[in-house]
Amino acid sequence: MVHRWQSNATTATTGPSPQESSAQEIFVFGPFRLDASQRRIEKDGNPVQLSARAFDLLLTLIRHAGDVVSKSDLIVRTWPGSSVDDNSLRVHIAALRKALGDGNAGAKYLSTVSGQGYCFVGSAATPEPKQPAPTKPVRAHNLPAHPWQMVGREQTIQDISEGLKAQRFITVVGPGGIGKTTVAVSAGHALLAEFAGQVHFVSLGETRDAALVPAIAASSLGLRARSDDPSNSLVAFLRDRRMLLILDCCEHVVDAAAALAERLYQEAPQLHIMATSRELLRVEGEHTYRLSPLTSPPENAVLTAESAIAYPSVKLFVERAAAAGGEFGLTDANASDVGNLCCRLNGIPLAIELTAGHMTAYGVKAMVQLLDKHFNLLWEGRRTALPRHRTLRATIEWSYDLLSGPERVVLSQLSVFVGSFTADAARAIAGSDPTSDDTTMAALDNLVAKSMLALNQGPQSIRYRLADATRTYAQEKLAASTDAEIVPLRHASYFRDLLEKTADEPNEGLSSMADQFGDIRSALAWCFSDRGDRRTGVGLAAAAIPLFFKLSLFTECQFWVTRAIEALHETGGSVRHDLALHAALASTRMLTGQIDELGVGYLDRAVRLAETIGDVAGQIRLIGRLHLLQLLVGNFDDALATAKRGEAIALASSDSVGVARMRMLLGTSCHYLGEVAASRSYVEAALSHPGLEGDSRGGLTSDYPRRPQITLARILWLEGHPDQATATARQAISDVIAINHPTILCIALPWAFGVFLWNGDVGVCEEHIDRLLVETRKHNLATLQTVGDAMKGIALLARGESDIGLAMLNASVKKLQSQRYGAAAGLCVPLAEALAATGRGDEALDILDQAIARGRRRNFMVEMPDMLRARAEVLIRRDNPDFLEAERSLAQSLDLARRQGALGFELRTAIGLAGLLQRRGRRSEAQDVLAPIYGRFTEGFNTPVLKAASELLAELASPPSGSLAAS
Repeated sequence: MVHRWQSNATTATTGPSPQESSAQEIFVFGPFRLDASQRRIEKDGNPVQLSARAFDLLLTLIRHAGDVVSKSDLIVRTWPGSSVDDNSLRVHIAALRKALGDGNAGAKYLSTVSGQGYCFVGSAATPEPKQPAPTKPVRAHNLPAHPWQMVGREQTIQDISEGLKAQRFITVVGPGGIGKTTVAVSAGHALLAEFAGQVHFVSLGETRDAALVPAIAASSLGLRARSDDPSNSLVAFLRDRRMLLILDCCEHVVDAAAALAERLYQEAPQLHIMATSRELLRVEGEHTYRLSPLTSPPENAVLTAESAIAYPSVKLFVERAAAAGGEFGLTDANASDVGNLCCRLNGIPLAIELTAGHMTAYGVKAMVQLLDKHFNLLWEGRRTALPRHRTLRATIEWSYDLLSGPERVVLSQLSVFVGSFTADAARAIAGSDPTSDDTTMAALDNLVAKSMLALNQGPQSIRYRLADATRTYAQEKLAASTDAEIVPLRHASYFRDLLEKTADEPNEGLSSMADQFGDIRSALAWCFSDRGDRRTGVGLAAAAIPLFFKLSLFTECQFWVTRAIEALHETGGSVRHDLALHAALASTRMLTGQIDELGVGYLDRAVRLAETIGDVAGQIRLIGRLHLLQLLVGNFDDALATAKRGEAIALASSDSVGVARMRMLLGTSCHYLGEVAASRSYVEAALSHPGLEGDSRGGLTSDYPRRPQITLARILWLEGHPDQATATARQAISDVIAINHPTILCIALPWAFGVFLWNGDVGVCEEHIDRLLVETRKHNLATLQTVGDAMKGIALLARGESDIGLAMLNASVKKLQSQRYGAAAGLCVPLAEALAATGRGDEALDILDQAIARGRRRNFMVEMPDMLRARAEVLIRRDNPDFLEAERSLAQSLDLARRQGALGFELRTAIGLAGLLQRRGRRSEAQDVLAPIYGRFTEGFNTPVLKAASELLAELASPPSGSLAAS
């Protein structure tokens, strides 16, 4: 009994044709489950390999379960429009019975009715008449789609899967076209459950530059911002993860792939690695699995259709020939020729597929003759060629010889593409005359028809792609032709022009370009090679900058931009290219932790270049970046001057949004300088402009959504409005998280954390610290990662984990100081307080004195009152407390906070001073210091700082428990 159910239709009495499967039409019989809409059959949850014809036969029979279906009806439904004899039907019925295990262990599904046809007679336990409940999805992976039609590799997949569990590192080795990638992908799918979905696929086939192997691997894992050595990021990310990493197509970059695989094997003990290559990697830990050809009949064997189809190579040939269309079918008459053909092809899947694709045009006999001719050439070259290259080369060369002259030219020129491409791209690059669209399109159509070019119908466009082995062969032809120089130049120029066009539509345009990034990499590599065109490379690198930034590939961007700048100095170039390249170099250095005067110089050059060409918008955008970098370096006075310069430019050009942006920068500078009132005035003026938030000219590294609100939150706290500050900061963080841009989030969070730290509420920071650390490590944002580590240390200290918290905070502050991070002085306060609490008062005092001195030199005054307060606390807590010096430091802090208008710091200092005076027996003075300042607050009475002030005032107001002698 067969059970069938549909989600949107009742069972038809005759049923649709096999090619017109209804949505969600499912049959269950015995251990099998057949999904007609997906064209998939499973046995106990595992896929069963069936040819397309065998599947159609089963579907027709099962739709008429219990009824006899005539042979002629089966042939019409399975081979519509073709002339096929009964032999083909018998062969596929035999294959179907074998796949179903018909007749084994009492199982019976198909019955032959003599002289009439066939009948499905299967029975099964009754299933529930509904779709099975969905299982919990495996976590996302990036494996290509499962190759369900794979032939003859079931045991191979099992062997590799079991081997990987035990041995951790296996390289699948074999000639090109033997199916290494197919096997690797299938094994990856088979191991998804074993690795809890953590199976990641890294394709190295699209790169020509071995230096980019770690960056490509990191990009495939989602680690999109790079340091100078992305392999360090990979090791850090993978060290404690149990994962299967598939490195595919290593032979092009074997040394770099081997080095990376060996390091990951050594330093990531839970990582399992599967590589595919035409040669061994020859590194520690590697086990080799040599992929054999598909089993083929002996040479010149006499075969029937039924005996021939039992060989995997013949089965693959028949399936691919059928897929190519036409009227080919395996019969007793042609079975021996087909078997001999597969034997001559040495069972190499790609060779078989290419040959099968031409069956309709030439027939079996002619194909054997053509192949014989090329095998004679093969034998003559055996002494100098590796076997794996010879066999595949012979197959591709034979296919190439079947092409017309124009088709050969177009094929060789299309080999410049490393990924898929559109017809427009092909027209721009291929053909003896690139302006002849008809010739190129005709050649494209013929190459698809002759199986030399794959065609994929995407959601928005048709794309073409060359198989790797075919591309390699065609590239040799291109290199030997007169087009060897002009085609790569057309390729690079095409992508340069395409990228420049996307500048006017940065969102949609850049999104579409991301799929073509492999070709952009390849074009850049050619441009800067010995035979390339460096001038074109300069323009291409400049045009690709927005795409690099969109993909967060900052280190790779820096790599190409640096090479372009070198070429620019040698070949000359436009001012706009010079401007874009130096701006990008400074920005990528800044984002990957290289914060120094060199970057400031690059940006200053870019601003001056924008001025020379009258690019006002460019000046304003670049001034925003320059201002940020000056703040990070600690040049706070220079940053203020830069913001004023930008304001003057915006005012002169009547750019109201630009003026608002520059006032935002002025407000930020005044904030760092401790000028609270001026800071608020500038920030509110900026926020009052309706176009500020939607303006994107600042780019990723200078302005970001909700930056003005976070700055306002910091100002509100300084002015004595802790509740408003906290609410504003919380809302801004929520808004930034909603944007779902990790780099923006990593820049925004540390800026907002100051509000919660000043408020004494580290717990609020903890809600976001772990997320900050995850994102900064994933994208290797070095400086921001160190800030995150410092914040984690502060949180641990607040939880009482003093040893680990202090060690983390101390190491982070030292690292930030070595990186010249301008705001590192603010982190010295919690560090010094923690050191003093553990009895290391002298070390704490030294840290604060140095921070105060640096802050005064650089005019970093926003946290100067708090640093002076903390200094006094350290003086008091030392083994030999210096109360007089502590009181002087507190008085200086109080005076500075008053002059700045920083009521928040004024209260923190007043609490410290009142406590000291109380300890010295000067209770009345203590009350006089603290009470007026506390009385100026109108909110925040439940915050830790105001609670502490309230408790101290209550204590001072109560009668003293005893007399304290002044010391």
